[in-house]
Amino acid sequence: MGFEEIKNGIYFIGASVNRKGLDCNPYLIIDNEEAVLFDPGSTLDFEIVLENLEALIDLNMIKYIVVHHQDPDVCASVPLYEKMGLKFKVVTSWRSMTLTQYYGIESDFYILEENGYSLTLESGRELSFLQTPYLHFPGAFVTYDAQSRILFSSDLFGAFSFNWTVYADEEYMGKMLTFHEHYMPSNTVLRPVMEMLLTYDIEIIMPQHGSIINKDVKKYINALRTLECGSLLSPVKKSLKEAGGYVHLYNDVLKRLLTLYPHEEVLSVFSNVEGMEIEENEILKYSGSPDAAWNSIFDEIREEKGMTWIMVIEPLVRTLCATYDVEMPQAMDSLLHSVQLENEKLIEANKSLQSTINTVNEKLIKCEITGLYNESFFKSLMLEELSNEDWRDVGAVAVIELDDFSKYKLKYGAEEEKNLLNNVAYLLKEAFGESAVFKMDATDFALYIKSMEKNAIIDKIEKIRVDISKSSLILGNITVTVGLAFNDELNLDDTSLDLTVQSYIDLGLSRLNVAKQKGKNCLCYCGENLEGAESSAYVLIADYDETNLGVLSTFIKDIGVEVIQAKDGVEAYHLAHEKLPFMIVSEINLPKMDGFVLRERLNSDSRTKDIEFMYLSYMKDETTVNRAVELGVYHYLQKPYLLSELIGIIKRSVKGRM
Repeated sequence: MGFEEIKNGIYFIGASVNRKGLDCNPYLIIDNEEAVLFDPGSTLDFEIVLENLEALIDLNMIKYIVVHHQDPDVCASVPLYEKMGLKFKVVTSWRSMTLTQYYGIESDFYILEENGYSLTLESGRELSFLQTPYLHFPGAFVTYDAQSRILFSSDLFGAFSFNWTVYADEEYMGKMLTFHEHYMPSNTVLRPVMEMLLTYDIEIIMPQHGSIINKDVKKYINALRTLECGSLLSPVKKSLKEAGGYVHLYNDVLKRLLTLYPHEEVLSVFSNVEGMEIEENEILKYSGSPDAAWNSIFDEIREEKGMTWIMVIEPLVRTLCATYDVEMPQAMDSLLHSVQLENEKLIEANKSLQSTINTVNEKLIKCEITGLYNESFFKSLMLEELSNEDWRDVGAVAVIELDDFSKYKLKYGAEEEKNLLNNVAYLLKEAFGESAVFKMDATDFALYIKSMEKNAIIDKIEKIRVDISKSSLILGNITVTVGLAFNDELNLDDTSLDLTVQSYIDLGLSRLNVAKQKGKNCLCYCGENLEGAESSAYVLIADYDETNLGVLSTFIKDIGVEVIQAKDGVEAYHLAHEKLPFMIVSEINLPKMDGFVLRERLNSDSRTKDIEFMYLSYMKDETTVNRAVELGVYHYLQKPYLLSELIGIIKRSVKGRM
């Protein structure tokens, strides 16, 4: 088969050569006088792909070749296009670039990390590159074209297929699941990426292997979202009897094989199993021992079809056995014996651990990642507190959200996601005690704080907010946003204690939302926070030089802005909290508290951390400038200064607040 137009200007240009169940699919976007080639393929397919390209475009239109990862089936042919004299950029991640260069690629690389994970063509069309780490390579990514609503999905949504079709047919789901069971590391890696893709408007998925999905796209995304895969499986246990007994297992294996291989070959194998009754591609019943029939199926597969069929179906069988507590078939067990020996100790240790932590009680009341009591337990605790105590003795409730957590998970992967949750849980427990910290569903964490005054609670939460953002335990940068509610705000008029507890938690959540609307990385703890934290129309000038204070105040007032003055750092700190100016202009060498400490302390308070800050000082060198940048101060003028420049900065800030 030659090329095929999938949508206006977007083509499948593959060779359609099935190599032991695996097809490779290059694609092409033609956008006016530019063309983008996706995953051009291996040297084996080069001549056919080239023929398709030449039938569609002048090859010099190819300005970019997108390489989703470094495997030879994706990009080994790139040097062959270079030898034809074509000039293009290779679009890929830096991890893939470090390996693809060994194919002898000489073209310039367009590195995603250096270009904001996007590419804009001359027409203005933008291609977005979405990270899919460890699926199945650390630097893997996919491409989304918003104009066509097409996802070029690389290995994701690919499939094994011994009866290939351009578009996914009714049997494609089984082919796709088999492929992912073999090549994807685990559900914990797949799930967050699939949840991300569900937020995009995707009409068509074009994978590197298998068939193009042009119908029911979300069905396939959700199927991978819940797929258990990888070598260390821990699926939810199910009752084989309730599922339908061994016939259910037999049919799962039969149906999967029917999606992969010609029906007559599959049915021939099962027909040779003694006592098996089959009608319309379904096993109705069997006679004899269920264990014997289970083993006979795989004996027949091994005898008639050999190692290939056994290995292709092995991940599904392993998942079924783990789910329903069934022994692996002897034929498969013997073939995989060496692998099982290698992992025996690890598997046994994992089983032992799972049997310990997966008791019914633990599942109900604890988070498996952090070990913290969960939201259900937290609500039960609150009910008990209100039932047994005067409401005045009930503690304060704080709800905590990790800012931009989904981006963090995509950037660092599933394992680092667990590390982050555990490390934040550790910091919270260190600050408030283990019994005060809970893992929530609606947000990330909650605190239940007793026997502390309001101001002490506020100060302590502000401190832990800053400590988390600076912690060396956490990879990269992470901040938290907090909503806080106090016991004297409890709605005791609710018709039940359940409603009282829920309304108390909802109050904390509503304040969390206020804090998020204000830019995150802050604490909201009272109804006035939304208005009270808004900066007022003041500029605060902090300087020991009275002459400079007077001159600056006069000129700033002339542009219609009120001025407040402070002659030392301590006075400036208190005025900042009292007046909440929209800007502070500060000397560095202030008495009592220097300008650096002043800024650092203001950064530690949600009410003052977002006040715009400017340094105006005789002291200015590389060390002080670097310190200013670390504190988030980007306006730094040296005395003597140009008054027009300073007034211009203030005017721009005033205009930005309008």
